[in-house]
Amino acid sequence: MLGTIFFTLHFNNRGSLPELPGRFLHAAVFSLISSIDEEAGVYWHDMSGIKPFTVGLDYQHRRRDYVIQKGDILYLRINVWHRDLWYVLEEVLESMRVQIGPLQTTIVDVHYEAPFDLPLYEENTLDLVQWRLESKPARKIEFEFLMPTMFNGTHGDITFPTAELIFASIVDKWNAGDVEDVLDVLDKPRIKELCERVILSDWNGQTKRIYFGRDRGYTGFVGGFTFNLAKLSTEENQLITILALFGQHCGVGRLSSQGLGQVRVLLKNK
Repeated sequence: MLGTIFFTLHFNNRGSLPELPGRFLHAAVFSLISSIDEEAGVYWHDMSGIKPFTVGLDYQHRRRDYVIQKGDILYLRINVWHRDLWYVLEEVLESMRVQIGPLQTTIVDVHYEAPFDLPLYEENTLDLVQWRLESKPARKIEFEFLMPTMFNGTHGDITFPTAELIFASIVDKWNAGDVEDVLDVLDKPRIKELCERVILSDWNGQTKRIYFGRDRGYTGFVGGFTFNLAKLSTEENQLITILALFGQHCGVGRLSSQGLGQVRVLLKNK
């Protein structure tokens, strides 16, 4: 299941947030889950591996700093790709309080939607698959990395994207969702083999350092990276483009459940 929940938050006190408040947002999600179902909160918090959600905090107005005033309105955005987690978060109601780091907030509105104009129901991943199967194969994929992104490497973080790194990461996230009723668990070695024929054709990016707090930061990359799909068969093209679109929903790379690795995907036919 693919879905996004937007919680409109009214801030009840003044304070500041780090440039990337993902750690606080991550904690807020588990707080919300536990407030609905304590056992579910423990389960999702303690589960090993990838958590099937990403978070972001959207501001009502563009701002130059990260100081929040009492009465400000911000939007907590949670992308989910597991129905069991969705059902719990769907129980969160207006008027509930949420702690975002040092800031106390109250939920004043809740909005639900699905990505890519899909219908919002538990099997809509099938609709995404069907849409791509019925569409003309894309010639290129452009990834615009909006938030710093990095991948785990043997000797530290990798801060430049290859097709293999991008799609292996997306496969891991796909397999962390409720895929049993959609497609089989995807075979990562097969995807890596396909990626040998997904060619980086253009890029305009840079590394960027971002901080969770005064003493905790990460270096990732941002910018646009375009890959040519000309060497793929039609079936391979469909699989890769399905994964690319899924990546827009689930994020790419590590720490995506704390807001890193957010990406916009554009399929090109020219």
